[in-house]
Amino acid sequence: MAALLVVKNTVTHSAIIAINSETVNKLNAYAAFTNALPDAVIGAALEYIFTADKEFQTYLHSNTDVPQLLAIRKPRGSVVTRRKKKQA
Repeated sequence: MAALLVVKNTVTHSAIIAINSETVNKLNAYAAFTNALPDAVIGAALEYIFTADKEFQTYLHSNTDVPQLLAIRKPRGSVVTRRKKKQA
């Protein structure tokens, strides 16, 4: 039997950023408006910007050695993975 939903597994990273109070309020309002988590709103907004900005697309294709300015937090503890069930 086929699954009802197609679930996309993505790797996420945690990072600490500083944003002003007005942006936080708008982020919370947009998350409530779309019935989504703030993390999802941020991710979707960034993907939209990365896709829509043609100058950035040009920059991205011509600069392969981009400095890693955003510090990624390493996960605490062990990461548990689940095996896929075999379909009969």
